[in-house]
Amino acid sequence: MYQGSITSAEAHRPIGSESPPAGRSPLGVLVYLALVIVPFVAFTYPVATVALLIGTVALAVLSRSVRRTLRRRSGRVRTLTLPGLGTVEYRITTN
Repeated sequence: MYQGSITSAEAHRPIGSESPPAGRSPLGVLVYLALVIVPFVAFTYPVATVALLIGTVALAVLSRSVRRTLRRRSGRVRTLTLPGLGTVEYRITTN
């Protein structure tokens, strides 16, 4: 004969009634794949990797230079003379 205690039906849930664990975010999966794949691609194509790194650094330096130049010229009225057409005045402003 069974000698254990009888519990309510709420205490016994069917198997699989709990919600599944939360899935990983797509961004996290892409970052993980990039961290795994990028070293292999870098070792396979070293010249392309160096060119990409040099291009990225050059783009960063160029963008800083352009921003610095625009900041320096901000608010000053500049003139551009077009022969036979006239003179154009322009001003660079920051928002």
